Amino acid sequence: MRHLDLFSGIGGFALGLEATQQIKTVAFCEIDKYCTKVLNKNWPEVPVYNDIKELTHDKLKADGIDNIDIITGGYPCQPFSVAGNKKGVEDPRHLWPEYFRLIKECRPTWVIGENVAGHIKLGLDAVQEDLESEGYSLRTFSISASSIGAPHQRERVWTVAYSERNGLLATEKRESIEETIRQQPQGENNTFNIEGTGSIPVSTSDVEDTRRRSWREQFTRNKESVGRGTSEKTERSTNSNTTTGSSEGTTTMANGNENKNNWWHTEPNVGRVADGVSDRTHRLKSLGNAVVPQIPYYIAKSILEVRDA
Repeated sequence: MRHLDLFSGIGGFALGLEATQQIKTVAFCEIDKYCTKVLNKNWPEVPVYNDIKELTHDKLKADGIDNIDIITGGYPCQPFSVAGNKKGVEDPRHLWPEYFRLIKECRPTWVIGENVAGHIKLGLDAVQEDLESEGYSLRTFSISASSIGAPHQRERVWTVAYSERNGLLATEKRESIEETIRQQPQGENNTFNIEGTGSIPVSTSDVEDTRRRSWREQFTRNKESVGRGTSEKTERSTNSNTTTGSSEGTTTMANGNENKNNWWHTEPNVGRVADGVSDRTHRLKSLGNAVVPQIPYYIAKSILEVRDA
């Protein structure tokens, strides 16, 4: 399956999807310069487009990129987050319309979106209405990083949308199928099999619902004792003549008077400053914005199960 990765960041979506060994990322779109360097290093053969506002299906097709099966994107969360003052569609960083435009142009079978939990109350209904207007059936899940074993919560809203009549059903195939349907006797409930696309129900949508029913179950995880870790507490001496020192031991204070110049020794010997770490702020920012790859991996595994059902 062919994957177009929008708002790519450092490639969390691509890393998760490609871990299935059945999905190939064919293009990225990322405007941040540091993240682009990371993508170019780890996926040197995959083109990186910089501005989603300038990216079109015609441009992709001209570059030999067509027949997209999956589009993914964690579109900017600032319009829906507390940090962004929750301006929603009024925020200039609201880029869902550009994401949706590319969905309409590329017509993928699958769409995966990711955003902050605040999106549920602000803007998610519009996203759902947009996708449904283009014939997509969708489900929204709240999946935290801790649910797949990470030691932090990081709750995110994931939207998975599906349209069997898109993607591999290119214009020529759709026209051929529609012509075949028109030639069928009226009132019959027929199902056509097209190689690589699965069964296409003609007169009922129940088949699509049945085939999708299983992938909701894939997100149930046993949360007991997973990714929680333990926190060891160290008991320290409360002797008024000593303070807990560094790895060299304790420092004695003469006559019980605290030496204020030794305040550093009360802290664990882990250091407070990152010395010699290049691009540290860029790394922290890109990691903070990245998706946890294991989550799109499990989503992709469920998609493949639906495809192969």
